[in-house]
Amino acid sequence: MKNIIIGTAGHVDHGKTRLIKALSGIDTDRLEEEKKRGITIELGFAHIPNDAGYNIGVIDVPGHEKFIKNMLAGIGGIDFVLFVVAADEGIMPQTREHFEILNALGIDDGIIAVTKTDMVDEEWLEMLLEEVDDYFRGTFLEGKPVIPVSAETGDNIEVLRDAIIAKCDRDNKRREEPELFRLPVDRVFTISGFGTVVTGTLIDGTIRVGDDVIIYPHQGEGPGGSDGRKVKIRGIETYGQETEMAVAGQRTAINLAAVGKEEISRGDVLAAKDAVTVTSMIDVDLKMFSDADRIVLNNSRVHLYSGAAEVLAKVILLDRDALSAGESCYAQLRLEKPMALRRGDRFIIRFYSPIITVGGGRILDTLPAKHKRNRKEVLAGMEVLASGSIQDIIIAKASEHRFVRQDELGRELGLLPEETEKIIQELEGSSVIKLRDGTLLGAPKFARMKEVLENIISSYHDANPLADGIPRQELLSRLKDSWHTDNDKLVQAAVKYLMEDGTLEDRGKSVALSGFSIEYTEEQLAFRDDLADRYRKAGIEMIRTDEVLGMTSKSINAGIITAILDDLVSEGVIVKVNPSYYISAEGWEKAAEAARSFDGEFTLAEYRDVSGTSRKYAAELLAAMDKAGITIFNGNTRTVARK
Repeated sequence: MKNIIIGTAGHVDHGKTRLIKALSGIDTDRLEEEKKRGITIELGFAHIPNDAGYNIGVIDVPGHEKFIKNMLAGIGGIDFVLFVVAADEGIMPQTREHFEILNALGIDDGIIAVTKTDMVDEEWLEMLLEEVDDYFRGTFLEGKPVIPVSAETGDNIEVLRDAIIAKCDRDNKRREEPELFRLPVDRVFTISGFGTVVTGTLIDGTIRVGDDVIIYPHQGEGPGGSDGRKVKIRGIETYGQETEMAVAGQRTAINLAAVGKEEISRGDVLAAKDAVTVTSMIDVDLKMFSDADRIVLNNSRVHLYSGAAEVLAKVILLDRDALSAGESCYAQLRLEKPMALRRGDRFIIRFYSPIITVGGGRILDTLPAKHKRNRKEVLAGMEVLASGSIQDIIIAKASEHRFVRQDELGRELGLLPEETEKIIQELEGSSVIKLRDGTLLGAPKFARMKEVLENIISSYHDANPLADGIPRQELLSRLKDSWHTDNDKLVQAAVKYLMEDGTLEDRGKSVALSGFSIEYTEEQLAFRDDLADRYRKAGIEMIRTDEVLGMTSKSINAGIITAILDDLVSEGVIVKVNPSYYISAEGWEKAAEAARSFDGEFTLAEYRDVSGTSRKYAAELLAAMDKAGITIFNGNTRTVARK
């Protein structure tokens, strides 16, 4: 069954609530004050019965200017609008304000109902219909059905109902995958015996009884925080009926298990895990209403509305100092409290004081960097976010100064993991580099990072020509500083990627540029050969390291000697027994064979006699063989680990 949500709009006392009652049989004014004053204050909800197979939900919004924020909490998730103009009054201030709001929220379809026709004569009605036609000419309501009706007499109510049903035959733009579920909460209350109930328009996804969802951003007294709180769905109701499942496009009431009323409020979002981004800063495409009588200056504070949420925000205009009526620009909004949002969401802003509605627009980025104003590259990036393809946007985000992960980007764009993965695979190699930790890097950005890394290692090679590479930990530390990140996993993943593509060589505890080899001078080569010969001649008798390090000359210092020792070890010419002693490979094998000659337990003295070395050297050798797994130390004796 297709699910459609329609919303009313129009000036106060133009008959919206009474019209809905005539269409649905439901009085959406439930508060005593609403009935007493005869105006809608809070959101009202109804559904229109029909035989066409549609679930048609109706949101009745307040028309009075004092309750615009309540109107904004309900109007954003509708499929089309039932725009109401009273025949006896015509176009009024909230008619204009509501219509500007609908434009800013991206509503693009609707029906115009001219109400209270029983209160005017035919000539007046004809004149009023011309006024309505003139006002909506050139807008999304031009050419849409205009139906004069009377809730008092019932005149044309069925015609209007038929027009609504006909308009329900439309493509469903909502996504119904459970992973994308989100419901902005516009009402919270308790029911005795059931506990906390929230209502809202299910704008994306599917939800079932028993599912676990997240309250974003959780500001209540229970566990959680801006990252959200996990809760379980205890019960679901749509259009007054209990159900096991609700889908996108339905007005939905959800009973939450073990959640107090004070722990959730209007403006929170119920969503699947990672279905939204919790943020305190957004990049937007902002447009002022054509008849706005206030100017928004850079750094102005405004009231920001999106979904059912309202927060205060500071407006950073990115290419000017002021924004006037009818003008638009790119801006960054810095929020005083976090909101749960997704790229593409619509918003409205109201002036800080007096609180009047002045503009709105579309969210382009929910995780932006803090921008500097009047920068060509920033504005060019915003242009991509505003009008580029998903592929263009992913490339742009991967090329930003900050590092973005694939799962984070998919969440921001409202994509399923498999959808994000497919796009990345298409872009990978040519436009985007994907590291093993999921970080995405634009190809030019990665090339710059790679150049920095190569310069670091090349400089180290130049300064340490006899070292087989830069120590791994030193490289990682220097890269974190150069790349302006404290993410160890990201840096390690980048180094791993460059090892796999052949740029770098893994040399154990060090890293070298591919193809790098130690190059000795003739004097150093002669010293190296002489040192290797000294160790070979010493055999099982070891040479102290400090003795070797003292063998310096004018062009051979202790650092070069250390590098030569490391090189001889890596080539298998000598073995490092411990920092104080090295031994020739032949001498080490001879020492090991002496240990393996024992069939059972043996003592240090027995090993000394068999190996033919001193007690001191025997102790050093056996300790090294214990560490190498050749022998096993049992306290006073040893055994051979393997023959």
